[in-house]
Amino acid sequence: MSEKNIHGSVFKKLREERGYKLKDVAGDVISTKTLTRFEADETSVSVSVFEKLLKNCGLTSFDYLLCYVDNTEIETTAFAKRMQSYIESGSSAEIVTECMKELKKSDIKFAERLDVLNFMQLIEWEGNSELFDENKRIIKEKIEGTSKLGWSEINGLINLINSASSEDYSVEYIDRVIEDCFQNINVVPNLNNLFNEAYCNLLISSLSFLSRNGSYELVENRCKETLDFFRKQSFLMNKEKYNIDAIEILAMVYLCQSKKEGIELANKVLKYRNTLAENIKNPLFKQKWETSYNNFCEVNKTGIDIEL
Repeated sequence: MSEKNIHGSVFKKLREERGYKLKDVAGDVISTKTLTRFEADETSVSVSVFEKLLKNCGLTSFDYLLCYVDNTEIETTAFAKRMQSYIESGSSAEIVTECMKELKKSDIKFAERLDVLNFMQLIEWEGNSELFDENKRIIKEKIEGTSKLGWSEINGLINLINSASSEDYSVEYIDRVIEDCFQNINVVPNLNNLFNEAYCNLLISSLSFLSRNGSYELVENRCKETLDFFRKQSFLMNKEKYNIDAIEILAMVYLCQSKKEGIELANKVLKYRNTLAENIKNPLFKQKWETSYNNFCEVNKTGIDIEL
């Protein structure tokens, strides 16, 4: 059986787990003989036929996809394995060296370019390199030329925006990205939730870009629009987290402009992050509280102290 063609055998597993007989699932969609061959990965069926077979089993495409992923071995490249070992050992220098080697390959694929970008963002490398600059440029041009972003492109754009300045992106472009996020966040409770999270992270990154580049009026309006948008999404995963992230950006904007409303919002954010740090014994939550507190204090021009 080919590892690249296990759709039939995965479907068979789901059918048998639910106790459905071949003839009942085949119904008037296809013959039992064809279904048997499909489940043996000896033939394929059209998408429309497959959807009807799933329906006859009481399944959705999301049910099938989850089972498919669980039964498919995802290939890990030698490059990714080396990166993982270096990350676990904290060897940033080795990560930089390996990423440079990867970028020098003549046959490097776009997915590998995105991997390099992600690894360099992960270690927060701030050095200078023509190779890394060129990699960012290639990724940036590819994403800007894509009308509908996939999972990898969304996360690549997040990484680019997180480290970008006003020289890299115009305010108008980032504002269009924000509007695209509003349009693409779909709260239907299915696989779209994974893309929703990616678009929510892209939205927060875009708001942060506007804030740190001084577009205070625009980001204030967009933050308020974002909070109103989140309030209307009853089924959005991790809604509270994204709410707090947007409130934190709005607080920073207010504090930068000596607006006292920023103090109340900042204290609200810190209270939330402190509650997480106290109840979830993970140092990352404590670190997040400290980062937020230090950021608030750094930009606070109100003359009023932030609560500890």
